[in-house]
Amino acid sequence: MAEPFLIPDDFRAFMKQVVRRLDAPGAARELLDAEDALRHETGYGGRVDGGDQYRFTYIAADGHHKWEVQLAEAAIRDISDGLLIEVMGERFDLVRTAHREPTGYPLLIWGEYGDDALVARDRAELRHALESLHALAQGAPRMVRMWSASDDQVVAMLSGDDCALYVVESLEGYGTSCGDAAGTDAFELVDPDGLPFAVPRHDCVPWAAARDALLRFALRGDLGPAIRLEGRIPSGLLMMGDVDRKAALAARGEAPETLAGSSLPRMLAQAADFSEETLDEPTGRFTGRPRPAGPPLQAEEMSAWARRLIEVLHARELIELRAASLDEIAAHLGGLLQAHGAEAARSLDAAEWLAGEIGAVRGVHKIFATGGDLQIALRRSRGA
Repeated sequence: MAEPFLIPDDFRAFMKQVVRRLDAPGAARELLDAEDALRHETGYGGRVDGGDQYRFTYIAADGHHKWEVQLAEAAIRDISDGLLIEVMGERFDLVRTAHREPTGYPLLIWGEYGDDALVARDRAELRHALESLHALAQGAPRMVRMWSASDDQVVAMLSGDDCALYVVESLEGYGTSCGDAAGTDAFELVDPDGLPFAVPRHDCVPWAAARDALLRFALRGDLGPAIRLEGRIPSGLLMMGDVDRKAALAARGEAPETLAGSSLPRMLAQAADFSEETLDEPTGRFTGRPRPAGPPLQAEEMSAWARRLIEVLHARELIELRAASLDEIAAHLGGLLQAHGAEAARSLDAAEWLAGEIGAVRGVHKIFATGGDLQIALRRSRGA
């Protein structure tokens, strides 16, 4: 039911940002049609039905509710200029008043493929999965999503021994973990929409504390007293609260119910293939000495890897090919992989550079893969 929404200062700041986007030289209005095409720390929004109307979700600073408002472009400009102080909107509570009954088992998701997931029937396997993801995060940051058996949801951002925890759905509402306030830098990864996401170090807690909190969350839907939370969260993550386990699985297909059936054993093997380090089970860390460079792969092996990479990218609609021989494309791409494939699998910067080089290969019409997309595809295709 609609009720008056008194424009707060942070929402006005959001509308000022929207006006700048609308007035930017060469701005394409058709790019604003997604519901989260316009993002701000206080919410998100987008154009409705390609017309003059825009719908915005504003997340209240108290963490207890959100507002949905629909505005014409003229109203957006009036709010930005301070001429409009109140509009009609709908208010929704974000904090539940009662626990949901548990149904099924906790769910862990760490990638876009069907086997990048685990239905956690066994606590020991869940712990092993978390430790494996922590081990993989020693090489590159990664995002992990977890649902409890009652559909509470938390997002973990891992980088080395640091982990930021973002509760997007729980009985107590949303929140962000508080780490060392002296931390001023950040690490970056790619969110599910393929956009860069910066994680401040002051949101991070040590891995051991984060792991124990995640294991508790899977069963109880809260992180426990060892993790201090602030009632704030990036708006792009809060949107994930609308996706429960059932919806997540419907979009991906059936998830493995054993660790052996998931992608983690293969991912760990591929990580070990890039070095002589081995996974230490108790700590979940790679130990040992880096492997010295070995002899280069033969031309046929590089060409086979290139073909598999093209197939993975094409299956995900991340590449368009011209009318050319796949063997010819693979031959050209094989040389790039020989020189830069292993480095790109480790380094996001190298992967982004390699994506541009692949787009210039004769026979490739266009590539849509980000550096993160390409890293996933490289690891999927290399050891196939």
